[in-house]
Amino acid sequence: MDFLVEQTYFELWQKQFDATLAPKDWLAASGALAGSLSEVFMAGYQTAMRCQFGINDSAWAAFCVSEGVDGLPPVVQDDEGLLTGVKTWVAAASVVTSFWVKVGRGSESFYVVLPRETKGLSLTLNRNEGFLPELCVGRLQLDKVAPPAPQIISKAGLKQFPKLEASCILIACLGYLASHGFTWASDLLARHSAPVIDQRSDAALAALALDLQTFIKAAPELSVKLAGWDRDRRLIEMYLGMLLKQPS
Repeated sequence: MDFLVEQTYFELWQKQFDATLAPKDWLAASGALAGSLSEVFMAGYQTAMRCQFGINDSAWAAFCVSEGVDGLPPVVQDDEGLLTGVKTWVAAASVVTSFWVKVGRGSESFYVVLPRETKGLSLTLNRNEGFLPELCVGRLQLDKVAPPAPQIISKAGLKQFPKLEASCILIACLGYLASHGFTWASDLLARHSAPVIDQRSDAALAALALDLQTFIKAAPELSVKLAGWDRDRRLIEMYLGMLLKQPS
């Protein structure tokens, strides 16, 4: 199966990546590299991973939490301490190089980081049909994998990850729109990037979402100038709705 768009964007991202830039600055720049909303998602998701987990190099990572779909077994640790099971939603699976995997459920759960080349780790690569078709969404299968030491992660902090992901994808979208000549997107970047990424307050997130929603509604030309906008715009609308529902 061909994932050329995803792989081409990954290679471009790698060539342009500048570790000296603050996350908010690289986020807008990586959004500007995108050629579709699938790539906007990749840009925002990777910055969210960096902000959440302190990733500093150019590696791409996936947060692997979803499981139990289609009757597939969840990831568990057996009596020998080995990991077996399936994670069912792995973003950009054709190119990610490490996987932050949740093992178990509830208070006993923990997280490990597994490199792509880990013995016993395999991937099934799938293409989205109709929505974000350039994005590869894979399944991660573990078969008696010897786990590394668990990561020390704030579970309270993890509860904020959906909002962080949403805000990063919206900032990446502004970078994408600005690169296509929408000056209002450049203005919104200047206004919102620092408060959203540095402060992460509900008020800052809601202000970003409200401004972006207002401008998108007043810009029917997006459908003309951006290939696939009408097909994929619900990605942006979903994250706008998430942030606008948060208390300010």
